Amino acid sequence: MGKNINRIALAIITAALLLSILWPYEPKLIDWSKTPTYQVLESDEIYFNNTRIVQYRTDESPELTQQGFKTHRSTRALRDTTLTYLNFVIINNWRNDQAYIVAEPSNRRFFRDPMVVITGTKTFNIDLDHMDFEEHYELAASLFESSLGYTRPFIIQGGDSLLLYGTQVNEKVNAAVLKDYFRLIGRFQ
Repeated sequence: MGKNINRIALAIITAALLLSILWPYEPKLIDWSKTPTYQVLESDEIYFNNTRIVQYRTDESPELTQQGFKTHRSTRALRDTTLTYLNFVIINNWRNDQAYIVAEPSNRRFFRDPMVVITGTKTFNIDLDHMDFEEHYELAASLFESSLGYTRPFIIQGGDSLLLYGTQVNEKVNAAVLKDYFRLIGRFQ
């Protein structure tokens, strides 16, 4: 009896190991070409609030809270205002079960004029003062998609090119923010 249980347990563990080797988990972008609805499923919000929220500083001003908005900024994101870089911020509209992604500049004076961002073969002209949620989403989606291909985005400023995120560490932090956001709205598994 004891030998049979051990054999069955060993067979189950071996089968699980073989399945994990032969059929590995691949992250997938879901419905990437569809127009975003920004909808957040309750299960995705529970996952975010239970596992990922410790990586964020949640800002709740009385005006925004009254309207149902919370702003989540990464605690590990770069905060130096003397450098030119972008950080991404997740804005949760909990009353309507929606979440938005917004590119936040290090210092607004660096981004007064439109900027050119190059990532791989793609080029973006961004003007943060005139961008709506859809344009922030499109920028974030393109940057996230290029980060999955290990391509770094750069800001073209005059004849110089600067890392979009300022440093390599901040690049990893923003990649994590983008991954969390796309998981939150159900576009990435």
